[in-house]
Amino acid sequence: MLKRKIGFLLFEQMNAQDLVGPMEVFHSVSEVHTSPYELMFIAEQASTYTSESGLAMVASYGLSDIQALDTLIIPGGAGSRLARVQQSICPWLAHIKPGVRRIASVCTGAFILAESGLLDARPATTHWAFINTLKSEYPKIRVKPDSLYVHDGDIATSAGITSGIDLALRLIEEDLGAQVATQVARFLVVHYRRAGDQAQFSEPLRFQQKANTGFASLSSFVLENLHRELSVAELAAHCAMSTRNFHRLFAQQMGKSPAKYVEKLRLDYARQLLVEKSWSLERIADACGYNNTDSFRRAFQRCFSIAPKEYRERFSKRD
Repeated sequence: MLKRKIGFLLFEQMNAQDLVGPMEVFHSVSEVHTSPYELMFIAEQASTYTSESGLAMVASYGLSDIQALDTLIIPGGAGSRLARVQQSICPWLAHIKPGVRRIASVCTGAFILAESGLLDARPATTHWAFINTLKSEYPKIRVKPDSLYVHDGDIATSAGITSGIDLALRLIEEDLGAQVATQVARFLVVHYRRAGDQAQFSEPLRFQQKANTGFASLSSFVLENLHRELSVAELAAHCAMSTRNFHRLFAQQMGKSPAKYVEKLRLDYARQLLVEKSWSLERIADACGYNNTDSFRRAFQRCFSIAPKEYRERFSKRD
């Protein structure tokens, strides 16, 4: 059986995790299934390249050695935004594109794709810290700032670093099916699998950025108790505050009421369960703390402008 060649692009000052994460995902297929993949490091020249963190990696193939690939993975890192790196890679990308089934970038690897023109008129994403730069420097791209990854036909882009693992699992699912991708995720002990439209900042992370020490443990408490009705009085008691003072301080720091925050956590968890579990809507509603399925459906539709059933059908099959 001919192996599908997966090329991992090296250059100076790449982000090592952008490469090693997806590479280990593809490699781990062999632990649960007969692997159809052959993995290779490629670069401008067959040589050693050093990542931003100092990890040295050896490319066995130069760009001129490669005429066709099944998949090309392009990492981010400071090097991906350097003109000299882009100038050495982009002409080759344009040349080899017809011989590559799909190309995927991780993090700021999207800037190499953007410079090559391959993202023009396409939806794409990158690391949250570089979203505005991508928008301003490449206005032809339909930038998706709130996506973990965007899979658009033969081109895929992903956000910061670990989202490359999510994207690699998505590509394996495309090749070998959801069961194999799930087994790989389980072997790697990673979360399987965050939907592509999931925000780069989770709601608890947003909260932790803003919260002072008085609210530091609140997100964990709420997440552990989403199945229950959580009153403002109970949340205030957990933070050792009066109900009135808690409500006032929470609204000041978060810009929303405690009830709205808890609802957002419930619905984010529901979104995860719809993709990852085959549970009935009734069971999901109960797990997320809703008294009945109708109130859950209405809240989900109001928040995401899509019904829970439609969301499951869309994202459990494709992103």
